[in-house]
Amino acid sequence: MVNISLVQRRTMMNQAVRMMWALFLATAFGWGGSVTAKVDSSEVTAGDSIILTIEAVGSDIEFPDINTIGDSPVLRRSEVSSMGITSINGQNKMERNRRVLLTFTPQKEMTIPPYSVTIDGQKLQTNPIKIKIAAPQTVPKSTISDKFTLDMVADKRELFVGEPLLVSVFFGESRQADLMQVQYQKPSFGDFVVKEEEPEKQYRKGKYLIHELRYLLIPKHDGNLTIEPSRAKVAERSRRKDDIFGNFFDTPRWSHIASNAVSINVKPLPGQTDLVGDFELNENIDTTQVKANKPVNLTVTIQGEGGVEDFNGLSLDIDGVTIYSDDAKVESKLVGDQLIATYEKRFALIADRNFTIPSQSFSVFNYKSGKIETLKTKFYQIEVIGGTVAPAVVQSAKPKSQEVGKNTFEPSPNKKEGNAGGYPPWVLALVFVSGVFAALAALKLIPKLKFKKPVNPANESEALKILYPHTGKDPIVEEMVRLLYARQNGDKSAVIDKKLLKALVNRYMRKNER
Repeated sequence: MVNISLVQRRTMMNQAVRMMWALFLATAFGWGGSVTAKVDSSEVTAGDSIILTIEAVGSDIEFPDINTIGDSPVLRRSEVSSMGITSINGQNKMERNRRVLLTFTPQKEMTIPPYSVTIDGQKLQTNPIKIKIAAPQTVPKSTISDKFTLDMVADKRELFVGEPLLVSVFFGESRQADLMQVQYQKPSFGDFVVKEEEPEKQYRKGKYLIHELRYLLIPKHDGNLTIEPSRAKVAERSRRKDDIFGNFFDTPRWSHIASNAVSINVKPLPGQTDLVGDFELNENIDTTQVKANKPVNLTVTIQGEGGVEDFNGLSLDIDGVTIYSDDAKVESKLVGDQLIATYEKRFALIADRNFTIPSQSFSVFNYKSGKIETLKTKFYQIEVIGGTVAPAVVQSAKPKSQEVGKNTFEPSPNKKEGNAGGYPPWVLALVFVSGVFAALAALKLIPKLKFKKPVNPANESEALKILYPHTGKDPIVEEMVRLLYARQNGDKSAVIDKKLLKALVNRYMRKNER
């Protein structure tokens, strides 16, 4: 008979307990786990997103870190976890379920590769999934349903090159629609320049909530042009029951919607013009009488319906006049259904003598009248006070006839007529030749003498005249000229560094003297 010691009995009991726990865990959690992968759609239109769901069952689950799927980055990641008990063949089983949802946008047809998921210490792989990309229809018809509408409207179907065109896109959702997300794709405007793109407007119209987007376009060239449809991918809320635990989850059910295309007939201009639109020209000049070296300020404004961004025909070049001008200020905004544009340019003209501001003309094609019109600036005569005056021609007056009297000098009887003072001819010739040589010497000597009044660098008007010709060569000079010009116009906030001004004036004075 075999005797079993107390130690052996305890060892056998421990082994039995471990076997019972192992049997319990096997019953509770099952031996091993499972993993699957699926997508919400295996065939999508180019540019649409896909949701990849990796679902794992087990007690200890570790998902891989996935940042890209094929060549496409992961746009969004979310995770759902739950636990439950199921009964299979009369046996209860506890399971833990974890799902990772990865959203990405495939760029081409591809196969989602298998991914390794560690479950209860074992590495399991997901199944690969093939994705097909369906090309969008070239010109789809407007999609209209009880839940969604998408339409595109142009305010005119025939216009000239350069004439503004207003295009509106209307997306309508009914009150019965339960939207989770809308991915909107605006129309293609390849043949047009987009001048304005207004923010979305929302309002109720019947049973629909309307989202309106407006675009102001200008055609680049003539011909029969087509504005391609706008598109939208709409996700409706869908309640899906979980297969394992019976829970419900909100999932998107995607559908596609497209607007109508719009055809536009663009006519060529009847001739080459500076502007296209309905404009008027206004001018403002602060004075036509100014002190020497003080600025005359002229502002020219062109305003009306149309585009002025490409207009660059306004410039001034007057001999003997220093002209300073800022870049033109151009603004455009959508007022109602019209593009209202403003072009404004300012000039400061400085001179030390009288001058004239010539008139300038610009051609405008008015698409409302269908005619080419002319805009013309005014002619201004500017009087400069205290400046340089051109020397006048002075004619000597004829001497009055001399009367014989006490103060009348009579020629000496010893002096011959025609001999001034009775000097010999050779003396007069010598004096004449000496005068000629003296005059020539003076002409060479005078420029070397410093009779010219020195320029005072503190005089801002003089400094502006010296520095202005060099604004395009030195950014420091350009900034100083801007400050000087602002001071001339009464801007007290413009602060001048006197030391820097003096240094700049002295430097460019020396360059001008060379």
